[in-house]
Amino acid sequence: MFQGISYDYTGATVLITGGTSGIGLGCAREYRDAGAEVIITGRKTSCADYDSDLAGLTYRQLDVSNRASLYALAGSLPKLDILVNNAGGMQGNEWEADGFDQSIAVNLSSVFHLSSACRDLLTASDFPGGASVIGIASMTSYFGFEWTPGYGPSKAGLVQLVKTLGMSWGKLGIRANAVAAGLTRSNLTAPVLDGMQEMVDETLQRQGLKRTGEPQDIAAAVLFLSSPAASWITGQTLPVDGGFSTGMT
Repeated sequence: MFQGISYDYTGATVLITGGTSGIGLGCAREYRDAGAEVIITGRKTSCADYDSDLAGLTYRQLDVSNRASLYALAGSLPKLDILVNNAGGMQGNEWEADGFDQSIAVNLSSVFHLSSACRDLLTASDFPGGASVIGIASMTSYFGFEWTPGYGPSKAGLVQLVKTLGMSWGKLGIRANAVAAGLTRSNLTAPVLDGMQEMVDETLQRQGLKRTGEPQDIAAAVLFLSSPAASWITGQTLPVDGGFSTGMT
C-alpha cells in the first residue's frame, strides 16, 4: 500500500490485461491489497507458468491481439467495475509490415475492442464515482523514437481514444483516462535499464526527478484515476514520468 494514502476498493471487480509482471502486476497487487477482486490476463496457460507471485489474483489466459478472445473474456465475467488496459509492448521489427500491424493490434486495437466488449458490464457498475476504463500510455505518445514506428503511434492513438471514450461514455456512468508512463521498470524496459546506461543517463538529465520509475509509481496514479476522488476526471492522460515530458534536452 502507498505511503500516506489508502484506498478502499472492497466489492469492486477489476480486470487488468498483462497483469503478470511490471506495471500490470504492480496495479493488480495494489487493487488486491485495497480489497478488490482482481482478474489478470497473460499469454501462458496458467499462473503456475509465471515466476511472479500472483497470490490472491484470478488468472485468465488471453491473447489481446485476438478479437474473438477479447469478447469471450468479457462475456465470461459476471460483473466489472474497472478495466485496466495494460497489455502491450513493441512487436519485433516494427519497420516491417507484420511487426507494425501487430503493434497496432496489441497496443491500440485491443484497447478499443476489449473496452467495447466490457461496456455493458461497466454501465451496470454501481461503483462510487463511476466505472472506469484506464489505459497505459507512454512517452512515445508525445515524442518520436526511431525504433518505435508502431508502438509510438499506437500509444498516441490511445491518448486520443480515451478522450473519445470519455466524451462518449460519460452518459453511461463510465470514465476513461490514461497514465503516460515514463521510463519505468518492466519486462519491456529491463534491457534499457540494465544494459544501456547512456540512454538512462540521457533520460534522467531531462527529468526533474533524477530516478527511473517503479511499477508502484504508475499504480498510484491508476488507483487514483479509478477512485471516487477522481469522479469528475475523464478523457485525460496523466504523465507520470519524473518530469521528462516537461524538460528539455
